[in-house]
Amino acid sequence: MSAFYKGFSGLSLFVSIPILMQYLGTTNYGVWVLIFTLFQLVLLMDFGLASVLKTKIPELEYSGNIGKVNAYIKSTYKISGYIALALFSMAVLFFWLFDVKSLLKIPFESGFVTRIFLLNIFFFCLNFIMNTHKALFVSVHRGKYAEQSIAVNQIVFLIALLLPVIVFTDQSDETKLYTISILNGIACFLVNFAYTVYFFKTEKYTLFTSEKLDKNYLKDILLLGIKYMAIQVGTLFLFSSDNYILAYFFGPKEIVPYEIVSKYFQFPLMILMAGMAPLWSIFTKNYLEKNQLVLKSTFRKFNYFFVLILAGVLLCVLIAPPVFKLWISEDFSVPLFLLIMVAIMTALRIFSTFYSYFFSGIGNLKSYLLLLSASVVVKIPLSYYFITLGFGISSVVMTSGLCLLVWCILQPIQAYKIVSKLKIDE
Repeated sequence: MSAFYKGFSGLSLFVSIPILMQYLGTTNYGVWVLIFTLFQLVLLMDFGLASVLKTKIPELEYSGNIGKVNAYIKSTYKISGYIALALFSMAVLFFWLFDVKSLLKIPFESGFVTRIFLLNIFFFCLNFIMNTHKALFVSVHRGKYAEQSIAVNQIVFLIALLLPVIVFTDQSDETKLYTISILNGIACFLVNFAYTVYFFKTEKYTLFTSEKLDKNYLKDILLLGIKYMAIQVGTLFLFSSDNYILAYFFGPKEIVPYEIVSKYFQFPLMILMAGMAPLWSIFTKNYLEKNQLVLKSTFRKFNYFFVLILAGVLLCVLIAPPVFKLWISEDFSVPLFLLIMVAIMTALRIFSTFYSYFFSGIGNLKSYLLLLSASVVVKIPLSYYFITLGFGISSVVMTSGLCLLVWCILQPIQAYKIVSKLKIDE
């Protein structure tokens, strides 16, 4: 069911892209991509807090300590609020110190660039707090509601988008970007708020608890959260910094082909990632119960299934040209090399995500952090090197693909080693 909602969310995203391109124009759509990439981080970034929720709530439920679960959930919301306030303050300082307009070659005056980014960062911080409900649903094995909320958010935004597109067609470029930003931010907040209320009404947990977490236990949780935060920041830099790197070297207009190809492959990626999301808690449960055979069987089944995934990715490459003409416009085209590189990166990302869920689910993050740290270090210099060789906007994809290839070789080896040791410890 989660895959269905993810697919519906992807479909809504597909429909919204040509509408936005027509409404904003190619260059301004490139600017919106830079803004929206920042806002989209709320779907992924939780600074490790929600990731720990997904790991620790099953553990606490396993021990029957519901009171401690309530205390931890409450602490998570409080810490999220502090982080959101700190993030917004740092963003204000950053835009005061740096000229983002020149840095990203944005064709608007500096004051507007600062205001539009800070507006979206405000909504990001607000939804960063409310977004915790997704991890809560996953932790109680109701992950479909986390994906359902994303799908509903996309649909609500798509419906709201029709108002300015149909009615307010003669707005200035600045007003159009303000309008899209406000509609997107409010839609996301309302949906997140509704699903947060729904979670606490349908589950046995509550935020109104007087129980306090033991300081030593809270310290352990925060240390684990810092590890997850490092993973998230590194992952987001590796996969979400591409638009900013391209804007710095080529300008907003040139990132549009890359953005379209990325969104094209994001559709199957979203469905598969949604299908794999429950594995996090499942891996945690089976690891705690030392179910070596179940874990190895899960690995083996996925490895076989990955062959079908490769066939699906190849099919996506073959049908891409006619899809782009139907989806975007008759005269829209992308370089074949870029298409192939994004396809390869998508396949590698799916494979590595499966094993990353295993490491995250069991809390064994050392090797994962080492791989990620090395990838982050080489991301910009290697991308720049490929740009100097003339690979253009494909450079960032090539860099990410090479990093993921290393992950896909080393992660399964380490995962099988860890699972094999479970038998010894029984």
